[in-house]
Amino acid sequence: MVDDGTRWKAGVTAVRYACQALLVLLALPAWGAAQAICSDAPLAVQVLGSGGPFAGSRRASSSYLVWAEGRAIALIDVGGGSFLRFGEAGASLDDLSVVAISHLHPDHVSDLPGLLWLSDSVRERPLVLVGPSAGGVFPDIATFARRLFDGTDGAFPILSGSVGGPGRGVLLDVREIDVTRSTSTVIDLESGLELWAIGVPHASIGVANATTPSVAYRLRLGDRSVVFSSDQNGSDERFVSFAADADVLVMHMAVSERNVGEVHARPSVVGRIAQDANVRRLVLSHLIEPPEGLPEPDRFSGSRLEESVALVEAAFTGPLDVATDLLCIRVR
Repeated sequence: MVDDGTRWKAGVTAVRYACQALLVLLALPAWGAAQAICSDAPLAVQVLGSGGPFAGSRRASSSYLVWAEGRAIALIDVGGGSFLRFGEAGASLDDLSVVAISHLHPDHVSDLPGLLWLSDSVRERPLVLVGPSAGGVFPDIATFARRLFDGTDGAFPILSGSVGGPGRGVLLDVREIDVTRSTSTVIDLESGLELWAIGVPHASIGVANATTPSVAYRLRLGDRSVVFSSDQNGSDERFVSFAADADVLVMHMAVSERNVGEVHARPSVVGRIAQDANVRRLVLSHLIEPPEGLPEPDRFSGSRLEESVALVEAAFTGPLDVATDLLCIRVR
């Protein structure tokens, strides 16, 4: 005989599982819609991670996909959480022509090992990995890859195949961008995709010898171009020329106007750059939401997002999107 307590527990368990199933079903349309919107576009940009370095928000750290005719052909940055978003977007590692790393702060590159784990199971040909030259406390991109994956003293020696060793991992074709070069660098890629790169000014808060080599990227497919600003303070006017007339500019807006440092561009600067570059559409991303208890939280864009967006709109007169994870922007 089953007593009332057992029936009650069974009922609670059934309700709990029913609620969990309902939540899964409710989540599926959002995932499917995000995938479908980008996968059927001739050219599109998808935000995998719209956030910054702090945990606790609903945003993954910085990462972006470029889609062409149903294939994700370029991945820009692989910050924390982007490995999950990559799968949610329906992307395939085998379709990528390039993984381009803007700089070596963890919120832009920490999911690279996860992306490459068992990558040789789904891809045979080498994968182009592009990133910055050395500077300050940061190694160049090739040294960074070796420190991660070297079979003798790397952090993940089991992935030594990625640097030409006997282990797992698709082989990386590593290309270094000289961030001190005065003109942009052109990277040769497959599938008609053109990639340009240029160094932009960035730094690290509270780190001695704080120069952070940082790279902005411009991708062109046919007559359409997409530019990714990377983290920068907006002080180098060369970037305006680099981004000129882009169909989409993804610009990082990490801080509010109340920030007084020279690490990130303030909203008014972000708007001015987009306006001066005459871009057709601006996407604001890398929106930092400070955790509770952080000193001076209003320095960050996420704490004063409405005010920050208004300042951008005061300078930039074109269409504007505030990024969220899995947002898909068609390139017209």
